[in-house]
Amino acid sequence: MKMRQFSMKDYEQVRRVWEESGLEIRPGDSKEDVRRKVARDGGLFLVAEDGGSIVGTAMGAWDGRRGWIYHLGVLPGHQRKGIGSELVKEFEKRMIAKRVPKVNASVFDDNVASRALFEKMGFVPDRRSVLHGKRLGSG
Repeated sequence: MKMRQFSMKDYEQVRRVWEESGLEIRPGDSKEDVRRKVARDGGLFLVAEDGGSIVGTAMGAWDGRRGWIYHLGVLPGHQRKGIGSELVKEFEKRMIAKRVPKVNASVFDDNVASRALFEKMGFVPDRRSVLHGKRLGSG
């Protein structure tokens, strides 16, 4: 298993991982939006490879105060092998290197497997928060 930073040439394989692992594809997951994300903080977008194929991926961000992990996905045939945990651990290392004081994981409420993974890794659900979103413009 090899973990590395995402490159735009990986986009199609990563999108396949998202789709096959059951992640909801949203308008912000377009190639152009991902390109903007990579230009801003590409070091927080990771892929896990097995035999040269991408089998897992996770995106992250840092807003200057908090770190965020989202779009954690692993192909069904590679789940339960520690790939998701290794991606999260690598994010934690990168966040610590940036001196980020806290990291949050954005997980849809019905994604029981992801919620269990994050809780097993010490992430505590914040039942007081509800994420609100709004698309701006046509993008």
